[in-house]
Amino acid sequence: MTDNPVQRRPGGRTARNREKVLHATAELLLREGYEALTIARVAAAAQVADTTVYRHWPSKAHLVLDALSEVARSENPFPDTGTLEGDLRALLRQIVALLERPEVQRVVRTVVSLSGDDAEVARAKDVFWAERFSGAADLVQRAIARGELPVDTDPYELIEDLSSLAYFRLLVTGRPLDDRVVERSIALVLNRQVSAPGPGGVSSAGIDT
Repeated sequence: MTDNPVQRRPGGRTARNREKVLHATAELLLREGYEALTIARVAAAAQVADTTVYRHWPSKAHLVLDALSEVARSENPFPDTGTLEGDLRALLRQIVALLERPEVQRVVRTVVSLSGDDAEVARAKDVFWAERFSGAADLVQRAIARGELPVDTDPYELIEDLSSLAYFRLLVTGRPLDDRVVERSIALVLNRQVSAPGPGGVSSAGIDT
């Protein structure tokens, strides 16, 4: 076992097996849910040996979270529209579009409920979220370079501010994930993160809250 099996990016045959395993995991997970998923079923669907799966993912939680990272990278990439506001709107609309899918909702609720008392699960979740938020650093650095954000902006906090309302509605209140959620969230980010409009003209003025 390596120190960071979830982030391994091997090449050759190992890379092909990894791709097959993650694809099979994502399909089973979204179709049937976390509880029904087993390493044996994933291995059979990917046409690899169980030992091949365990060699790279020490637990089901690691495997599932790595598969979700792949789904997020392919369906929820960090945008580059040329402005902070444009990036925020494009990113949040991608997030909302994913969260509106019933199978994704089921998986999100499962991931949130994974026990933090299990050291392996906690570590896998940490790696998953660290990887997802790493893309935010590029988005923030571009905005800083354009003068749209202060130089000390924390990318993690910015994405928390942007997505928290959507996840709150999904996991707590059940209220609709509509366009108003997107616009309110963007306004909250700009009001909190932007000290003054930069050269790009970013401002929260005119956004309906």
